[in-house]
Formats: sequence, C-alpha cells, structure tokens
Amino acid sequence: MTDSATQQDASVPVEGPVLPEETSAPAVEETPVVEETPVVAETAAAAPEDGERAARRSRRRRAAVRWSAAVVVCALAGTGTALAVTAQERTDLPGLATPKDGRYTFPALVLPQLPSGQPAPKENKGRHTADLRALLLPVPAEAGGSLVPAAVPGVGSSASPSAPGSASASPTGSPSASSAAPSGATPSAAAPVARVPCEAITADWKDPGALRALLLQKACRDAAVREWTAADGTRTQIRLLSFGSQAEAWPLFDKLRRTGEPKDSSGGVATGDTQGWDTVFGVDLAAREVPGSPAATRIAFLSAGNVTGVITMTNPKGVPTAAFRQVVTLQSDLLA
Repeated sequence: MTDSATQQDASVPVEGPVLPEETSAPAVEETPVVEETPVVAETAAAAPEDGERAARRSRRRRAAVRWSAAVVVCALAGTGTALAVTAQERTDLPGLATPKDGRYTFPALVLPQLPSGQPAPKENKGRHTADLRALLLPVPAEAGGSLVPAAVPGVGSSASPSAPGSASASPTGSPSASSAAPSGATPSAAAPVARVPCEAITADWKDPGALRALLLQKACRDAAVREWTAADGTRTQIRLLSFGSQAEAWPLFDKLRRTGEPKDSSGGVATGDTQGWDTVFGVDLAAREVPGSPAATRIAFLSAGNVTGVITMTNPKGVPTAAFRQVVTLQSDLLA
C-alpha cells in the first residue's frame, strides 16, 4: 500500500510555485555616453573663429566704405577740374594756347534781313534778294585799315548796308549807298563798304575787254566791294556781283576760275588746293594762287545762285593759308 500510494503521489503533479518560462527579453538600445569634455572644447574653439569672421566682415565693410569715398572724391575732383578747364578760354590755359596761324577774329555773322515777302535763296532757285552789301563779310578785329576804291567812278561808301530800296542813284547811273548806319552796329560791321559799277572788276584782271563784254552780255545788275588790310600786311578784297539768275552768273565764275589772272601777276597763276574744305552746300568754290611758298597772292571764286564772288588776298611775305581758308569759308556761309 505504501508503494501504491507512492506511485499515486508520483503521478500527481506536485503543486508548487510555477516558474515562468524564460522568454527572450527585447534588446535595449544602448544610449551613447556623450562625453562632456569635448563639447566644451569645441564651443571654446568656435568662439574665437566667430570673432575672427566678424572682424573680417568689419574690415571688408570699412574697405568698401573707403573705396566708395575715394570714388566719390575722384568724381568730384574730375568734375571740378573739367569745369575749371572748360570755363576758361583755351588761350588762357598754360601749355594749351593755340599758336597764331594767321586766322582773324570776326564778329558774329548775321544773315541780312530779306525784303518783305521775299523767300530765302534756297527757296528761290538760288536768287538773292537781300542788299548785296549786307552779304559782304565784315572786317575782322585785326584789320589795321579799311580801304574803299574811291578812284573808281560811281563808288559810294557807307558805314554799313542800308535797307533795300534806300539806295540813291549816282551821277553815273550806279546806285550809291546811304551813309546812315543802323543802331547797334559793331565797329567791325560798320567798316566802309562800297557799291560799285559791275565793270569796276575788270580793272583788276588781265584782258579786261573780254570780261567787260561778258558782263554786258549777261546783264550784271549790281556789285559791291569791301577791303581791309590786316596788321600783318595781308590785304583782302571781296567783290560780289549780282545777276538776274544763276544761269547768267555762272559764265563769269567759269571764265575767272579757268583763265582769270590778276593784272599785276607775273609768271601766271596755278590752281589752288581746296581739298577737304568745308564748303557750304549750294556754293561752288575754285581757287588760284600766284606760285610761291607761301603764295603772295591767293584768289578764290564763289558761285552762289545769282551771285558771283571774288576774294583776293595779297601779302609780299605770303598770305597765311589758315586766314585765306577762313575768309573764303565765312564768305560762302553768308551766300548760302
């Protein structure tokens, strides 16, 4: 009985504390241990670096301000210098004065007033209706004396051109100018100017008979002359001759430019160089000169519509090229 009881006891589980089965526990992530000492070192090293960057930025800002100020100062200095230079005459600036080349100082050129209702030459087939004396170039400031060919019959002189229609006829039938000068006339503009017979020009040229016949054939209507002598001895004479139309004025211009020779010249005249001249549109130009270096006589012929102009400049020492070119250019401006 004891054995059976023992077996029974062996088959019956003995009650006791039940131990839980071993299960795999979840892996626990290990948190890295941050060492505090390196962080403190990095923070300490970053502080000087930030300060250095700030210092560099500050230096760059100061440099930018300095360069900007320098640019402004240079701009102001350049502007001030330019104003100082341009405000003065070139001849007043040391080292920049233009050497005298013989050019003259003329008063401001003013085109003459046209008769009431008359168009300008450009709108009138080149026909000039203004007083012929008003188309003459004024005398420059360098003129030492003004000349009027008083020995020529029928010459009348005036201080300045009078209004059209105010001229009175001379005993020879050629109109003479009024002696009254308009108010506001400058001394140069008020220099003597003469209205002369058309045939008066023939006395200056060889073969005057052919010229006289041409003037009669083409019916020259009016002529005017102005002369002056500059301080350097250069004598200038400007003659203007007026015809009824350009077709009547052209033959005189053509003859003079091809065969015209001053009566006092010896050895003939040569064609002058007019290349590169700033001639006015509508004004034809031809030049001749007595051979020499420089030429003692220079002549220019102008054709502007119904007006033919003859400019003669003489000087035994030589006519300055710049003065000759200046006179011709300005006279052509008045005839445009």
